[in-house]
Amino acid sequence: MTTLTENRGGAAGQELADAPFGTEVLAVRGCESLTAVDAPRSVLHDPAEPWSPTNCYMDVWIGLTTVLGLDPVPMLGAAFSADFLGDQWEFLKPRQEDIEVLYGLTLGEYDTWRPLGEHLQCAMSRGDALVVEVDAFHLPDTAGVSYRTSHTKTSIVPLRLDPVARELVYLHNDGVHVLSGEDLENTLGPGARSGLVPFPYVELVRTQDVKRLEPRELWQCATGLVRAHVRRAPATSPAQRLVAAIRAELPALAERGMDYFHVYSFATTRQAGLTAGLAAHACRYLAEGAERWPSDLDAMQLLAAAESLDAAAAAAKTLQFQLARAARGRTPRVAASAEAFVTGYDTGMQCVRDAVGMGE
Repeated sequence: MTTLTENRGGAAGQELADAPFGTEVLAVRGCESLTAVDAPRSVLHDPAEPWSPTNCYMDVWIGLTTVLGLDPVPMLGAAFSADFLGDQWEFLKPRQEDIEVLYGLTLGEYDTWRPLGEHLQCAMSRGDALVVEVDAFHLPDTAGVSYRTSHTKTSIVPLRLDPVARELVYLHNDGVHVLSGEDLENTLGPGARSGLVPFPYVELVRTQDVKRLEPRELWQCATGLVRAHVRRAPATSPAQRLVAAIRAELPALAERGMDYFHVYSFATTRQAGLTAGLAAHACRYLAEGAERWPSDLDAMQLLAAAESLDAAAAAAKTLQFQLARAARGRTPRVAASAEAFVTGYDTGMQCVRDAVGMGE
């Protein structure tokens, strides 16, 4: 059982209450001068991308690798082993072992046995990063969606903390933002204890052994990881199983309305669409390397896979619009978009298997 310390008063307790984040400016290694204005942005977070932002966890890893000067595309191999789980598409995350092999970053669960502000000080004083589960109600970058309107869990990565100014530069969704004042207190300070996430799930990212492989070596590592993911990919089409489940769910969507649509589509069409879109990026990256350096990968097949997977990502977006139509009580027309998603996804995955020498 996790042990929690409580502020029971006295000088130490008053000091903690007055300065829950200490008094020293702290930052993740390499982010000492980072601001929300000049933060670098990955191509994966281009506003033109159909599914950007992706999901909260993938987004913080895209953002963290980018601000550390690393390329996030090589870590997208997990997209090739994604599955449909019966009631939801697998929530895409970069695998811990992939992150370590590619970048030298180590990741593990962090026990929050003290007030979160103290853990944040401890980690950032070493230059390490924390992936923290928080309540989006207090995140100003979610204005119009969750900010001050609805409570929902999400993940952020604090990058630079100025306790005196009461400001935090942080990663969330597809950008770098600033959290300040009361919002900071209620997200990571004492106020969080009475909110939606009083005891958050936290992961520690250790940055001291970060490695910056040469482009060819990085590509070779990514290629090996992609092969491993293709080997563990489901034997039957997750796209076909997703579409069958969606067809069966249409009456429930019509009955339960838009609130149900939002949670259902997030778990299904959104996750499937972003997976296809990120897989397409990975295919283009692999194809570029196959054209530059000697290898047994088929660059043409990889480019064909990217085209098909991009089509699947777009079809998933259209399919999601049709689900919204059903939730509003109108007749959904899912046949064309459902077929386009299945065709694009299955064709793309077959091209990937052929490209890496695992075709039938």
